[in-house]
Amino acid sequence: MVDAHYAEEQTNEVEILQSIYPTELEILHPKVPQKFTISIDVEDYDEIRPCNLQLTVEYTETYPDSLPLFEISLTPSTLPEPSDTEAELNDKDLCDLTDKLRELGEECLGMAMVFSMSTGLKEAAVQRLVEKTAELVRAKEARIQKEIEADQAKFIGTPVTRANFLEWKAKFDLETKDHLRRLASEAGDDRARKAAGGSKKDEDRRLTGRQLFEQDKSLAQSDSTFIADGDVAVDASLFVQEDDELSSDE
Repeated sequence: MVDAHYAEEQTNEVEILQSIYPTELEILHPKVPQKFTISIDVEDYDEIRPCNLQLTVEYTETYPDSLPLFEISLTPSTLPEPSDTEAELNDKDLCDLTDKLRELGEECLGMAMVFSMSTGLKEAAVQRLVEKTAELVRAKEARIQKEIEADQAKFIGTPVTRANFLEWKAKFDLETKDHLRRLASEAGDDRARKAAGGSKKDEDRRLTGRQLFEQDKSLAQSDSTFIADGDVAVDASLFVQEDDELSSDE
């Protein structure tokens, strides 16, 4: 059973808290020692994402000379998915906030401390969200800067140093020698082919008029198309025979 002195202090503090948080405070256990929750909205800050925390407090029999039992929870958000620069509180953050409230409560032992704990919780939550948001903003700016530098690097060549120039020159000279060697080899092959078979091919290609005439009988036959009525036909073989006789006489 709670001592009357402690019961009175606890009842008085709950009444004060109800006047401060008319809609935010909800009594869960009306009898001494009492248990209640306080809803803490974190939303009046442009640079952070709004959120809602629940501070659940249960008095001990010797409160305020001892710390109350308390728990911090995060109300599920109904907001759209956060952007890449909107920070949210996580379980680790809630653990850190719990430690901060415990330290604050120990500093207030002997006095009503729930109001100080609720305001301290809101301030600590805001500070944590501001820090996490700033980290996200810096990370995004660094990522954008890195992307810009990567794009700019595409248009910037490798700086020329003595070492990489000599390396490039040695490679260039080797490739040039290989190229010239191939050209010389190809030119030599062409000359060899010409020396070996070029004269015979040229000789084969240079036919006399007689040889052309003999090989293509259509040349003689085609002239017959121009013979008109009354013209005398000429036997071309006579000329061929006469040409042979002249050649033999010579």
